[in-house]
Amino acid sequence: MKNSCVIVAGGDCDVSSLANECIDKYVIAADSGFYHCQNASIIPDLLIGDFDSFCGHLPLNIETIKLPVQKDDTDLMFAVRCACERNFDEILIVGGYGSRPDQNVAMFQTLSWLSHNAPQISCSAKCIGFEVFVITNGSRTFKSSKDRYLSVFSFDGNAEGVNIKGAEYELSNATVSSSYPIGVSNVADNDTIVSVEAGTLLVMLVDKNI
Repeated sequence: MKNSCVIVAGGDCDVSSLANECIDKYVIAADSGFYHCQNASIIPDLLIGDFDSFCGHLPLNIETIKLPVQKDDTDLMFAVRCACERNFDEILIVGGYGSRPDQNVAMFQTLSWLSHNAPQISCSAKCIGFEVFVITNGSRTFKSSKDRYLSVFSFDGNAEGVNIKGAEYELSNATVSSSYPIGVSNVADNDTIVSVEAGTLLVMLVDKNI
């Protein structure tokens, strides 16, 4: 069984690199993310959505879960739940960030849900010009570079015992508040370790040229 999953959502997507992201991965297309798969000549393993933003014909030879339009989960959130149920070790979201600010916040919250409810799964989102990660009561090592900003935010109240090691601006056993952006625009040329003892951190690696 493939132990890594790529969920392709309908937001902004670098179609030219999508095929490489999906090599040897289980691919879930969430609603209009199927357009991106078609444009990249990718046949997903699973289609999920209410398909309110996909107007084409759904193929008969691909497993499809059709959702009601009126529901609590976004299509992306439901796709993440399905990926968790199928016991993947790693989940990458592509196309989760786009022109709708509400859906962008929903993607961050989806990553947070994953971090809280399936901490054994390595999860992230790759967007055009940046990547997003969420850490809850744990640590993660990031391969940063001088061409990217490393930004760390508290995502749920106060994050206690925050450490940033290997970056230009380090923190040691700090309290990071969700109401003050102390961790924005850090830089690092080497691997950087970000950890939090109690709380949730949203970490971004952002290309400096966007």
